[in-house]
This record gives sequence, C-alpha cells and structure tokens, in this order.
Amino acid sequence: MLARPAFDPPSEYSVSAMTRREERVARNEATSREINERIEDAHEGDPADDYVRVVCECGQESCDRLIAITIPEYERVRGDSRRFAVVRDHVMGDVERVVDETERFVVVVKREGTPAEVTSEEDPRS
Repeated sequence: MLARPAFDPPSEYSVSAMTRREERVARNEATSREINERIEDAHEGDPADDYVRVVCECGQESCDRLIAITIPEYERVRGDSRRFAVVRDHVMGDVERVVDETERFVVVVKREGTPAEVTSEEDPRS
C-alpha cells in the first residue's frame, strides 16, 4: 500500500492544463489592454468619431492585428473589465463569449472562473 505524503502538493500540481491555458490567454489579453490604454491616452482630445488603431485584445500570443475603433466605442468595451475588443476570427469560445459585434470587431466577455479573475486582477483601471 502506498503511503500518502505528509504535505499537500503545491497548488500548481493540481491546476489543470486548461486552467493554465486560460490564465496564459488572460495575461496575453491584459498585455494588449495595457498597450491600448496608452494608445487611448495618446488620442485624448481627438474628435469622438475619429478611428484610432488599437491592437486586437485576443489571447493569441502572436497576434499582431489592429482594430479601427472610436474612443467612445473603446470606452463602452472598457466599461466592464471582463470585456475585450477582438478581431472576429480571434474569438476563443472556451474562455469567452461574444456580447456585441460591429463590422470592424467583436466584443467578448470572459467566462466566469480563471479568465474573468485574471482579467479583473490585471485591469490597469482597477
């Protein structure tokens, strides 16, 4: 009979591969959001109907796509720290769902659990 260890293993051993992936995706999105916050700051005072180019806020590590968005549109997305503006074909259905669509981008919201927790923790406006 095998003896049980006298200690609990570190939580990293009990974290599923999906949870680690979800956390990595959420951190990639948070990095994109930080970049977009700086872009938005640089366009402060621009006319509200002007498009600015922001980076896709998807979780793909190698994404380099840009989205045309107005500052008011971006502010609506940012009204909830779990929402992100992404290119339509970059939606990751296992960690997010589409809540709004335009011809230029879609807005996704993180599903409850690790994705939502990480995005809230990493939100530069928090």
